[in-house]
Amino acid sequence: MQRKWQIGLASLFTSYYAISYYAFKRMTRGKRKTPEMLLAPYTEEDRAFYHDVPFEHVSIQSRDDYRLYGRIYRNDASTKWIVFVHGYTASHSFMAPHLAMFHRLGYNLLAVDLRSHGESEGIYASYGYHEKIDMIDWIEWLKINESVDQIGLHGVSMGAATVLQTTPLTDVDFVIAECPFDDMGHLMRYQLKELHRIPAELFLPGINYFLWSRAGFTMKQVQPKKAVTETTTPILFVHGSKDDFVPTWMSVEMNALNRQNDLLLIDGAEHTDCMIKDAPAYEDAVNRFLRRHGLVQQSSQAVHARP
Repeated sequence: MQRKWQIGLASLFTSYYAISYYAFKRMTRGKRKTPEMLLAPYTEEDRAFYHDVPFEHVSIQSRDDYRLYGRIYRNDASTKWIVFVHGYTASHSFMAPHLAMFHRLGYNLLAVDLRSHGESEGIYASYGYHEKIDMIDWIEWLKINESVDQIGLHGVSMGAATVLQTTPLTDVDFVIAECPFDDMGHLMRYQLKELHRIPAELFLPGINYFLWSRAGFTMKQVQPKKAVTETTTPILFVHGSKDDFVPTWMSVEMNALNRQNDLLLIDGAEHTDCMIKDAPAYEDAVNRFLRRHGLVQQSSQAVHARP
């Protein structure tokens, strides 16, 4: 009988370990998408911008010794800059329609590959914990190497959570956060229970152990909502009304934390497809947000969203 108990306990422990590790690996080392996969849903115009507009390769070294890469798209003699941050398993190419939009608005563009994504080195995604330090370094690199009178951050999904966590730690003029989560623990609890029917409270400690031991952070250290309370930088939140991967209410609640903030809900959009669903509404909201905060000249108001 004792032997059976020992075998049963060992089997339970092995199963718990295996499920926790599998979830950790899916969360931090999921299969990365190719540029072709990321560009496929976009318009011919946006794909042409990505492929045909001249760009420069740039790179920095992270503080923990990873080489990080990005692309710069210049816009005549502009001194306005915006830094683009993609989501999990994507790369800078995912931001093609966002790049084209801000190029029309007269900005220089820096589109980065987050650590362990695209061309950048690294092993694990950390949902903004390590990435926010990389973003601080990218911003400082821009300010040292370029003429910068205005700088904004634009992130999608994990990239949105990253820019929100970056904002209290540096000096930028505005932030656009598309479908961000508010707290990593809340997000994982929701996704495990609602999307995967897994008892979250049982497995979160095991997942957290691997995050700490392998990737060097815990869920408690990833709190975009807390970061929003620590900054007065104006934030435009954008979210799809039918996003069931990162619930829409997370952006609604974060937007309400500061009257400087604005919120755009794209009707019928799911996770990360707001530009695909309604690009004109997206661009119009960005224009209104920038005008509200005095970040565009009067002449820039003549810029129209594409039909």
